[in-house]
Amino acid sequence: MNPAARDPQAAGEVQLTPAQEAAVRAAGVWVNMMARTFKTCRLYDANNPTVIRFRSELSVALVRLLAEHGPLRLRFSSDDVLCEGVSLYPARSRDDNLALGFFRDGVRGLTFNPGVEAHELESLIDMMMRVTGRDQVEDDLVTLLWEAALPHVDVDYVPAEGDVGGADAAQIGAGADSGPVLPWPTTGGDEGAVEVEAAGGASDTDGTTSGDPARAGRSDDWSAGESTVEIEAGFEELESLSSSEVERFRAEYDEERTIPLVAASVAIAQAYLAAGANDDDRVELARFLPRVLRQAVTHGQWLEARETLRLLRTCGSAEWSLDTFAQELLQPISIAGVIERLDQQEGPAVVHFTLLARELGDPGVDWLNLVLADSQHRKNRRMLAEAIANLCRENPERLAPWISDPRWYVVRNVVHILGWIGGPRTVTLLQAALRHPDPRVKQEVVAALASIDPKLARPLLIRLLDGADTRLFCAVLHQLSSVRDAVLAKKLLGYLQDPVFDTRPTDEKHAIYSALSAVGGDEVVPELEAELHKGNWFARNQEVHRQAVARTLARIGTPLARAAVGRGLQSKRGPVRKACEDAAGGMRDAA
Repeated sequence: MNPAARDPQAAGEVQLTPAQEAAVRAAGVWVNMMARTFKTCRLYDANNPTVIRFRSELSVALVRLLAEHGPLRLRFSSDDVLCEGVSLYPARSRDDNLALGFFRDGVRGLTFNPGVEAHELESLIDMMMRVTGRDQVEDDLVTLLWEAALPHVDVDYVPAEGDVGGADAAQIGAGADSGPVLPWPTTGGDEGAVEVEAAGGASDTDGTTSGDPARAGRSDDWSAGESTVEIEAGFEELESLSSSEVERFRAEYDEERTIPLVAASVAIAQAYLAAGANDDDRVELARFLPRVLRQAVTHGQWLEARETLRLLRTCGSAEWSLDTFAQELLQPISIAGVIERLDQQEGPAVVHFTLLARELGDPGVDWLNLVLADSQHRKNRRMLAEAIANLCRENPERLAPWISDPRWYVVRNVVHILGWIGGPRTVTLLQAALRHPDPRVKQEVVAALASIDPKLARPLLIRLLDGADTRLFCAVLHQLSSVRDAVLAKKLLGYLQDPVFDTRPTDEKHAIYSALSAVGGDEVVPELEAELHKGNWFARNQEVHRQAVARTLARIGTPLARAAVGRGLQSKRGPVRKACEDAAGGMRDAA
């Protein structure tokens, strides 16, 4: 190891040969890999697979670089890593200053020679993790490198004051009885080493060796007045970091001032409990936390409210009751404030609100329903409804009281949630909702019954047909048209044969024709064939009806229905033949 010299590229632009440029580029890539490896080692344990892989890749890359470009010489300033005078990794911040760890401990340069082995690089990484870690260590990097004696790594360092001209360790002590110790690295190798006389010198009472005063100092004697190398390095380090540190301090100060009071109170309470509070301390803290909880709810800080609720449960105070607090939340004035805050939020804040409701247990269902009833934020309403469905999935009967709410939109919301829950346990609740006079609620019931077993849902849907308005009537028939059903086909045939069928709205007629073709079979073919042939010769509306009946027979598609259409093609009545020809054409197109 040799003491560092001043960088010869102190001024002027660096002129590099093509070979040097290629080596510098390769060195830059490797130095960035080394910085990434150091960061990963600080984040994870030594046995982490990512750490092991990064270390292995760094070693392989170094061996390849040395094989292609020869020795790698790196220089370190207080805020940069250089190769051939070219900046490779300038400091971006205090935490991202690769060069500082080397420069601070006096290392001004490292040279990696061909033949370097993986364990040497592993040792260097371990040394850097040790001297730059949070734990305080007595040894500096120069000392650790000297003790490691890495054969393929040369180090340029700033010598300590006592290393220049200091006496040999064999001359320090009591005399001949003292054995030799390992020498400290000197300024000039063997040529500059202090010669040790065979006889040795007599030891003075103060521990210094008699003889030449220039050689009487010890390596651990420091005099700030004799050398300013380390002081200058310290000032240079402070100067380079001053601007970034001032900005960091200001940012942390501003961030600390902007922390909400509730969040700060929760953090202090958490730290207080973690510090080992006793039972009396917990009682006192439990008397204060309800105020924090109410403030958190008032200001819409749902995450802090959840944490405060958890702290109250940890304290286990008998002076505070969750049921009493839940009753406060269900008061109209409290609900109005919650809705006002929640409608101004979205996304993560709403998620934290629903999680807070879950923490409340059974009262949380009523709290969510009350907020859902008057919330004006569409996306939030959906998230609230999903939260209610998740809370009541195992117990949908919990929503029964809300079925009788006088507000139609509240009942509709509950029916929508029951549709998400599904299952046979919701059938009774949906049946109760069918008695609601508002058609919009019944429309929602029809949509919810789609998630129920058809064997349970079809009787309710069929019951809805009588007295339904056109929109509801068509929606029910559309849902009932999924499978063949002889009972429903007979009911639809009765609608079709009713004398007042012509007075029905056009949409209802189309819905009956379509549903009959989907659910009907051979049991309705004779009556449909009779409908095809009956009627007044000159009634225009009858022709429209006849064409619809012919298409219905064609869509039923059974052999008996096809035969009925075939017989219509042979009819002597022109309108019947025309209707059957159109229906037969549709059958051919479908085939």
